Amino acid sequence: MKNCLLSLLLLVAMAVPCHAATPHIKIGDLILHRPSPAIEAKEELREYLPEGESFERWTRLASVRVFKDLKDPVSYLKNVAAAVTKSHPLARYQVLQEEKTKAVILDFTTFPPASAPEQFAEWNLMRAQFVKGKGLVVYQYAMRIYDVGSGASEKLKAERAKMVGPFSIATFEEEKA
Repeated sequence: MKNCLLSLLLLVAMAVPCHAATPHIKIGDLILHRPSPAIEAKEELREYLPEGESFERWTRLASVRVFKDLKDPVSYLKNVAAAVTKSHPLARYQVLQEEKTKAVILDFTTFPPASAPEQFAEWNLMRAQFVKGKGLVVYQYAMRIYDVGSGASEKLKAERAKMVGPFSIATFEEEKA
């Protein structure tokens, strides 16, 4: 009987795919995984993607950056908005304040230059907060739409309606499963 149970357990274990526990975060019901370790430098960076996607071509990406020498979240977000509009003339942005959390969020959309090998629309949310002893922590969520045809605008609006609230309260704390 023991041999039969042991054989059954081994058979079940072989049928279930083995995945190493990868660090991941949740933003609302979206789960994003960290495929690479954090970079230790003047800025700390952790990036997350949907399972199975790569940095070469992704549909959603989240990141956490820590700037040890910066303190002012609003100035940082204003500087990002200015840099985005300077480098991407077609870019549009708005600064939001989430009702419940009062988090200040930069919401912007960019497009690659016409000479890029692939066209897409990239929508981003960013929020920043100063954490004493750590520095300025910047949270980002982005979505890329590669089919920039007639339905792209509706996809972007639906994603914005779905994600602004969860993004504003997401902790970006890693979990392992």
